[in-house]
Amino acid sequence: MTQDIVASPDARHAAQAADLLVTVAASLNERLAVTATELARSQALLREASEELMTAFRGAADRIVAAQKAEPATADPQEEFGLVLDHLYRAVHHLQSHDVVNQVIDAQKLRVDKMREKFAEALSLASASVDDPARPEQWIERSRAMLDCIVAGIRQMDDDGHRPGAERQRQGSVDLF
Repeated sequence: MTQDIVASPDARHAAQAADLLVTVAASLNERLAVTATELARSQALLREASEELMTAFRGAADRIVAAQKAEPATADPQEEFGLVLDHLYRAVHHLQSHDVVNQVIDAQKLRVDKMREKFAEALSLASASVDDPARPEQWIERSRAMLDCIVAGIRQMDDDGHRPGAERQRQGSVDLF
């Protein structure tokens, strides 16, 4: 980023500071990309595991119901079947909470994507050429524009997190199993 011909030490320091800011923004943007990929992968694994467990639990419950119908009714086995069915259906109900977890993951993915957009915007501001590399004001201006863009992204994320619907999403806990 720094142009080779920088006359004054102040301009050189300002250019180095601008380059450091670009490096930090690029590094954070890369990390956010990795985080977004990991969130998507976690969501896919959660969905797959929930579907497999739900299928297994429903299959077990169906077999118990079939066995109940096939055997002559006695007091103790019926009570035991009822308890097993209650546990299985409760487990299926808890597995359905993966929808809630997916909503939380989607919200985090959205926040990461918005921040990545701001970093990309900040990096595009850094790619603008400097008319006079000897003037530190130009490097400082560019750095300030990048920082303003990044801070605006952080504020936007904070504001999104404080919207009325977001508060309900954070309340309580999710009990998967």
